[in-house]
Amino acid sequence: MKKFKRISLLLGLFLSFSAFADTAEHIDKQLCSTCHGIGGNTTSEQFPMLAGQPKEYLAKELKEFKDKTRRNLNAVRFMQGIASRLSDDEITQLAAYFEAQTPAHDGKILDQKKYDQGKAIFNLGNPAAGLIACTMCHGDKGQGNGAIPTPRLAGQHEEYLKKHLDVFFKHPEQRPDAVAMHQIVKGLTDEDMLAVAHYLQAQ
Repeated sequence: MKKFKRISLLLGLFLSFSAFADTAEHIDKQLCSTCHGIGGNTTSEQFPMLAGQPKEYLAKELKEFKDKTRRNLNAVRFMQGIASRLSDDEITQLAAYFEAQTPAHDGKILDQKKYDQGKAIFNLGNPAAGLIACTMCHGDKGQGNGAIPTPRLAGQHEEYLKKHLDVFFKHPEQRPDAVAMHQIVKGLTDEDMLAVAHYLQAQ
């Protein structure tokens, strides 16, 4: 009897996991892959890579799109409508699914001087400008931190990174989590932001 119960429990867990995986993969193919690529590995510079993103961060972002607290242009055009179709359970499943995907690594060091400058800023900050090290929140080499939560920046497209650093600098009202980032980014020059983006895309 005990053996039968254990087998039943294991079978139930397996079926639950399979249903979760099928549901998340189906949502990815139906709603996400057009912009973000299958498994969250997009080739477009306009959209973020989702593969390997901390599930806590992705769930937070999707809920912000769903409740319309994210007000940037692409959020209004695309993500608010898509996220409104997801239940809280589907959001949780989808976030875990993308976290489990292997991120593609297409970044290259095309400018060593810019790369080194970005690396120094990311790892050490700039105390003279009131800039703390980015690793404090985003983790070593920008791998992301689910505890805070913060996104994985490593391997993200350079143009996408530059665009969002500019949003934090000029339009913090578009994102509910932008106050802290605005205070940090305003200590960067345009050259600094380009360097940080170049460093991160190569990780």
